Amino acid sequence: MKKLFLAATFCLLFFNWTEWNLIYADKSAEFRSVLELKRQGWEVLEKQSEIESRPGLKPYQNLKREVLVVKYRLRKGTEFIFCLVEYDSQLDTIREACDVSQEKAEKRFGR
Repeated sequence: MKKLFLAATFCLLFFNWTEWNLIYADKSAEFRSVLELKRQGWEVLEKQSEIESRPGLKPYQNLKREVLVVKYRLRKGTEFIFCLVEYDSQLDTIREACDVSQEKAEKRFGR
């Protein structure tokens, strides 16, 4: 038990000295959600909605699932951001991805 405590203490001190616990602190997501961007003063220029019919996930793979995809184009000054928001009816989840181009935002979804 004493060796485990000593090893844990050493690891914590090592991480604090090397700042490994803060590696990603400066690399936070530049673009968060559409709501946060609008609160920061971004203006919605375009908004397109479409419903995609996709195959269901197990155990409902024989059923179609509906996914609402909303594409946003936002502007703040001379900067533009594209955001994709997907609502999956089967999983009851909302996913968002924002980036400087629509292709990069789609890559975040693995399309």
